[in-house]
Amino acid sequence: MSRVSTPVEINPETLLHTFLEMVRIDSPSGGEDAFREYLIGRVSEKAPAYGLTYHVDAGGNLIVDVPGCQARHDRVLVLSGHMDVVPPCHNIQPVVESVAGDRIIASDNTTVLGADDKSGLAPILEAVFFALEHQLPRPAVRLIFTTREETALAGAKELADESLQAGFAITFDHTGKQGVIINQAPTYIEFEIECRGKSVHAGIMPEQGLNAIVFAGKVIEKLHLGRVDADTTCNIGFLTGGKATNIVPDLAVLRGELRGHAPEILARELAHIEAVLAEVSATMPGTSYGFTQQPLFDAYRVDETHPGVLNLMQAARQIGLESSFMRTNGGSDNNVFVKRGLPGVVLSAGYMEPHSLKERVRLSEMTLCAQFVLVILDTFAHEPF
Repeated sequence: MSRVSTPVEINPETLLHTFLEMVRIDSPSGGEDAFREYLIGRVSEKAPAYGLTYHVDAGGNLIVDVPGCQARHDRVLVLSGHMDVVPPCHNIQPVVESVAGDRIIASDNTTVLGADDKSGLAPILEAVFFALEHQLPRPAVRLIFTTREETALAGAKELADESLQAGFAITFDHTGKQGVIINQAPTYIEFEIECRGKSVHAGIMPEQGLNAIVFAGKVIEKLHLGRVDADTTCNIGFLTGGKATNIVPDLAVLRGELRGHAPEILARELAHIEAVLAEVSATMPGTSYGFTQQPLFDAYRVDETHPGVLNLMQAARQIGLESSFMRTNGGSDNNVFVKRGLPGVVLSAGYMEPHSLKERVRLSEMTLCAQFVLVILDTFAHEPF
């Protein structure tokens, strides 16, 4: 049984109200100001009574420090999520539907819902406020709500070192059931290929041209795309080129990504891309190419025996959740946290089909997430991490 004493039930209606307020506020990547002001307003209401302090850093991230209560140590626990939402995300109109004793919140099918990541932020905020109001046990807590997570974790990369001086971080930003612990995530590399040919009049002298789009097509055909192996994926997401239908194109640009957990395999695949470019260009004399690549975040793995992970598993058991470990091929702010020395994992925010017009979340999942946060706070107040 949990050590959390009465009362422990977070009101689902309060949580739903907060979530609906959140998703109705536009917060595209780089345009989170209005939503951040909403969060500051909510925090500032509690600050005088409970000793909260907060600031906005140079990256636009909101950092809130919450004093501990009945804690057996002075270590800081970070709870985190991101404020930005992928497009289309302006003027979101949430729709609440009652289904089999539960409620499902979706958009009106013209935008995303924004549950990624506001169905993580709403339970964090309401659970922490509940713990404050009822003086429930908790360690010192730092809330880190980031900007521009959806654009290669840009906000988290601008966090000051002191914001990451903590014992453990829990980021609520994934699909799936509560109890799943994401303790591994990949390196993410963006790359760009320029295929260069020669422009001529397509109707009068096509034989004298070198079609860069044809060059690009031959390259694509030879690349290892899709799931390369269990650890690695590769994708071409953009192909641009050409000026007019009557001109043989002299430039085609491919942009893609490579993700993986094994550095040696990533290096092998990058070398393969360069080898393919050289091979295809050799078959089309007069062509040339350029290849640039940039790692945007690095892989991490947090050991399953880390004290913070063991605390999470204990908290899950206390509310009847079954813990399981998962390796994701998506990135999150936790990639930045771990890279910079703050160990942590990612938990589910309960949302389904993110980054699509079918994005949705169940109120029961958000409520369970909030309850989980309460028990996590209690566990981390009593157990070292």
